[in-house]
Amino acid sequence: MKALNLFFLMLFTQFTFAQKPFLFPKVKIQGISVEQLTPINWTVIETANGDLNNDGTEDLAVIFESNKITDETRTYGDNNTEIIKETQKPRILAIFFKDKLTENYLLSMQNNDFILRAQEGGKLGDPLNQIGIKDQQLYLRFQGGAEWRWEMGYTFKFENKDWFLTSAINLYFNQNTGDMTERVYDFKTRELFTTVGNLHKRDIANQKSSEVLYFSQLRTFKTFKKPWAWEIMPNVYL
Repeated sequence: MKALNLFFLMLFTQFTFAQKPFLFPKVKIQGISVEQLTPINWTVIETANGDLNNDGTEDLAVIFESNKITDETRTYGDNNTEIIKETQKPRILAIFFKDKLTENYLLSMQNNDFILRAQEGGKLGDPLNQIGIKDQQLYLRFQGGAEWRWEMGYTFKFENKDWFLTSAINLYFNQNTGDMTERVYDFKTRELFTTVGNLHKRDIANQKSSEVLYFSQLRTFKTFKKPWAWEIMPNVYL
C-alpha cells in the first residue's frame, strides 16, 4: 500500500512539474550597459539607440531571446484568445531611458508578447526584420510567408507616460506575380491609405484609396498585445 501511494505521489509530482508555466524574468530596472541589463540565460539579439523622450540622450531598445526552448500559448485574432501552442524560444522587448547625470539606463517598459518569435515567420524563417529609433519613435518591422508574403511595421511613441501606437503598415503580396495589397495606418489623424494592385506597377495602374479609421482610443503595448491581435476592420488584422 505504501509503495502504491508513493507511486501516485511520484506521478502527481511529475505532472505538476510538467504543467508548470514558463515564467519570464524581470528585466533589471537600471544598469550601465546592455550586458548588465541582460537576464541570466537570455541573449541579446537586437538593439537600437536613439532619443526616445526628447531629452537629447541616446536611449536604448533591446530584444532579448531565451537560451532555452519552451512551450508558449500565443494570441491570434484578439488580445485575449490564446489559441496557438508553439514550442520555441520566448522573446522580450525592453526599452530604457538614459539618465543624463548617472548615464544609467532606466527601464521604461518590458513587454513579453509583442516581438514575434523565430518560428513565426513561415518558410522565410525568423520574421524579426528591424528595430530602430528615429524622430523619437520606436520602429518594429517583421516579415514572413512563402509564395504569399507579408510585411508588418509598427511605430510607437512615448507620450503621457505610456507607449502609443502612432502608425503601422501591412503589406501582403505574391512573390511570383507581384499582386499586392498595402495598408498604411495613421492613428494620429485616423486615416487609412490602401493600395491594391501590383508591386511592379505601383505608380501606374494601382488603385489607391483613403478612408477614416474608426477606433475608440490609441493602442499601447498593454492594449495591443502582438501582431495579428487587433481586428481593426472586419477580416483585417494588424
